[in-house]
Amino acid sequence: MTLIVGMPASLTGQFNSQGRQSLAGLQAWARDANSKNPNSFQVVHYDDASDRSTVRQITRRLIVEDRVDILIGPYSSVLTSSAAEVAEEHGKLLWNQGGASDGVYRRGYRWTVGILTPANRYLEGLLPMVRQTDSSASTVAFISASTGEFPRAVCAGVSERSEDLGFRIVLNVLFNPSSGDFTNPLAAVSATDPDVVVIVGRVQNDISIAWKIVESDIRSRVVVAVAAGIQAFKDELGSLSHGFVGPSQWEPRVHSPPDFGPSSAEVISSLTRSGRKIVDYPMAQAYAAGVVVERCLKEAGSADNHALRAVAGQLRFSTFYGNFQIDESGRQIGRETILVQWQNGQKKTVWPLSSAEAELVYPWR
Repeated sequence: MTLIVGMPASLTGQFNSQGRQSLAGLQAWARDANSKNPNSFQVVHYDDASDRSTVRQITRRLIVEDRVDILIGPYSSVLTSSAAEVAEEHGKLLWNQGGASDGVYRRGYRWTVGILTPANRYLEGLLPMVRQTDSSASTVAFISASTGEFPRAVCAGVSERSEDLGFRIVLNVLFNPSSGDFTNPLAAVSATDPDVVVIVGRVQNDISIAWKIVESDIRSRVVVAVAAGIQAFKDELGSLSHGFVGPSQWEPRVHSPPDFGPSSAEVISSLTRSGRKIVDYPMAQAYAAGVVVERCLKEAGSADNHALRAVAGQLRFSTFYGNFQIDESGRQIGRETILVQWQNGQKKTVWPLSSAEAELVYPWR
């Protein structure tokens, strides 16, 4: 019996780069799973155009018309939120591989299972890393998008850790992610002269702000951009990416011994089979969603929604992507993000120390 796996994928629009990577990751997983057990899975996808309304339409189509056995969520928190609404209405289990915002888990939904570390824990290691490096560092500034759940959750997570570690939030300046004008936010950062700057917006927002920070008189000791965790950040900034820190859900050189599914080396080999030289975490997390589904299917003995949701809530296991464990809401609690820093054109893991490839370049400039 072939199980139909459906996914809204951003092949166009603002999330097209990550959406294409996510789809490639899911397709690679299905190909590898079918090589072991022929005709086990068939992937069906439609372009959601990075649009919430389109995501709703596609998710409904996958559930009602295509009658998919397994529903995989799209990339980005805002699109995942829309997909989860539809899945909940139809009582269809959504495997959330691309939306890290905590918001979807606070709504009391029963049919969402998270693969990613939640957004409020994206930068969990940031202030401990800075404190270990510099005991005198004490101030933090946020430059974040004024819309969306994700920026608020990331900043809230850092704020929660700040007081215990002796840091003060001296600035929380918002920008319109559609405007492209960051003059006032950067002037505010320059005026407060914080030790740590955290940038959270859309990928292109982060890159644009990073450009302007390099050109400015801002002399903070650590500058973090959420987008700095992906290859596109370095591709656009080139040598100017040096020193920027970012979170990553997964890095190919940080190996996690799995107790189910392929190893990191095997996954990397699969994801680069089509000629890709760089494997970013959006590809890996979609592949990981497939591996998690496989494990739950094996335990449940069927693709029944209730059975899969029950075993997902009970299982504790590890894949190449890290530990899997969810709480009652479906939020992922078994793993943590990695902090990386661009150093002389190379992305190096700098936190946690147990996985670090290099010391933090501090100050960053």
